[in-house]
Amino acid sequence: MNSIEGLGWSLIGIFIPIYFLKLGFSLPQVFVYYIIQNSVICLGAFLVIFLEKFISIKKIFIIRFPILLLFLGILYYLQDINFPLYILAFIDGLQAAFYFIPLHVLFSGFAQERKLGRETGKLLAIPQVVAMFGPLIGGLIILNSNFKVLYLTAIILFAIDFIPILYTQIPGIKYEFKFGEGINLYKKYRKFFKAEIFSNIGEEIEGVIWPIFVYVSLINVASVGMIGTLLALSSAFFTFAIGKLSDKKDKSSMMRYSVVFIAMVWVFRFIFDNEPAFYILTFFSGIFYVVFSVPYYSFFYRISQKEKATVFFAFREIPVAIARVIVFSLAIVFAANLKILFLVAGGAYLYFIFWKKVE
Repeated sequence: MNSIEGLGWSLIGIFIPIYFLKLGFSLPQVFVYYIIQNSVICLGAFLVIFLEKFISIKKIFIIRFPILLLFLGILYYLQDINFPLYILAFIDGLQAAFYFIPLHVLFSGFAQERKLGRETGKLLAIPQVVAMFGPLIGGLIILNSNFKVLYLTAIILFAIDFIPILYTQIPGIKYEFKFGEGINLYKKYRKFFKAEIFSNIGEEIEGVIWPIFVYVSLINVASVGMIGTLLALSSAFFTFAIGKLSDKKDKSSMMRYSVVFIAMVWVFRFIFDNEPAFYILTFFSGIFYVVFSVPYYSFFYRISQKEKATVFFAFREIPVAIARVIVFSLAIVFAANLKILFLVAGGAYLYFIFWKKVE
């Protein structure tokens, strides 16, 4: 399920903000879209845990599919209709919440704790391997046809991905949600939730701001596709190995060393402003990020296994949303000079030099 889903998003995800720009929306409007989207994901997470009191995770996945189709359908027709971008952001955030929260809960419930690094590596790497060339293919589809063909291709892939869900037995995991439990989690794992803010600042600048910067610099969707493929390529080949290694080595040390190199990559991105540098630095960013993210997410899932996973993942969306709102608010302020955010990303990762694991 996660593999075909990853392939579908790899085709279109990196190009959605580019699509908005090509339709005439301004950079600040695009960044407001992402502020709304991520705020809705946060609120949608609480809706998901409320629904899990009454219906199964499988039914939540099923409910999500028409919301996803609505989102993709509006994208398909957006160049022909006058549709408010903020409503589209709301729909996008809702479909994302109805996918990622149940996915995290399922993984947390069934991953083997003693092999958590390896299992986390698989969760991160398998979609990357399957979708490795998705961004490049997406860019070529746009160049040789148009965005409508791209979105239609994605709709077909998501439909193929959805059909097996109807016939798959997905274990029921239900929790009685109490708001106080989330507050207690914040008190118990304050350092982790704080770390989520710094981690997601870097991730969001990598995932959204960097491709936008490359496009604005080169005005070439194929280059943006190449950036996405290089990032997936460098990440995928190392994720399995790093997952195994993190089960044997000290995870905190791996994270501390990796963030130094990640920060250096962001400094070089700030200094060097040419196409070869875009490709080279993206490749190395993928490698160093894997060394950081696999052990970090191992801590992440280990905590969720010890606590009520649904509550944990819902409340985890609060610092995630805070981080992303910070990023896109800064992007609005520095829309004329997005490179400033590269230093913000590098600085955010350096926080983990001083971070101690929380389990």
